[in-house]
Amino acid sequence: MLYIFTALKCEAAALGGIPGEVIVTGVGGRVVDRIKQLDLKPDDYVLNVGVCAGPEKGEGYLINQVISSVTGRRFYPDILFESGAKEMTVTYSDEVVTSVGEGMLYDMESALICDAVLKMIPPSNLALYKVVSDSGENFPSANEVTQLIRAHLDEIKKIASLLTGKEGRTSYEFVPESIKEKLRLTQYMQNELKDLEHYCVASGRRDELLKLLSGMENDGRIPVKDKKAGREVLDEIYSYLR
Repeated sequence: MLYIFTALKCEAAALGGIPGEVIVTGVGGRVVDRIKQLDLKPDDYVLNVGVCAGPEKGEGYLINQVISSVTGRRFYPDILFESGAKEMTVTYSDEVVTSVGEGMLYDMESALICDAVLKMIPPSNLALYKVVSDSGENFPSANEVTQLIRAHLDEIKKIASLLTGKEGRTSYEFVPESIKEKLRLTQYMQNELKDLEHYCVASGRRDELLKLLSGMENDGRIPVKDKKAGREVLDEIYSYLR
């Protein structure tokens, strides 16, 4: 099942004709509450579509990294397809941003969505597409927001099709299955490891992670005795790569 999340009704109004269920989440704490009601399954897909603040009004971007300005956490949707769309990082803010710099995007829901859905689906089943509506001032009307999203409808439909399809997808996963089995990870921790794999590929640290895991195996720390020990190993990897 494909769920298409928008924060606002005026964003959802532009998304007719895309196979899937459009969900208006709202912003802030309402986002998490609405997602919890859905009971997402690991084989479901989520596409978040919405407007954001940025320097170039009308431009659309496929999001390859989400940063929370509140918690400092980073999320990396696994983009396993070639869409041809421009890619960009978006920063989540819990307050209205009144000015933006070059190469920066801001919204008020992306990190909340990532944090909630990545507990239930893998990062390869999540995509975010943002359209710049303003630069921190001169906020658009609801009708203008609908028109901005509608201008990108063909691109959004293409991304929805690629996200839920199997053709043309590549994989960022490189940790051997034998190692993953020895870590005894929960589904949530498996998703976290996939995030780490994506980050390491994107940042050129693939061999670094493999070397770290090999060292832990040689030291007898892998295989782990239980899920708690797996959590400790994963936290140590996070700390090392930070």
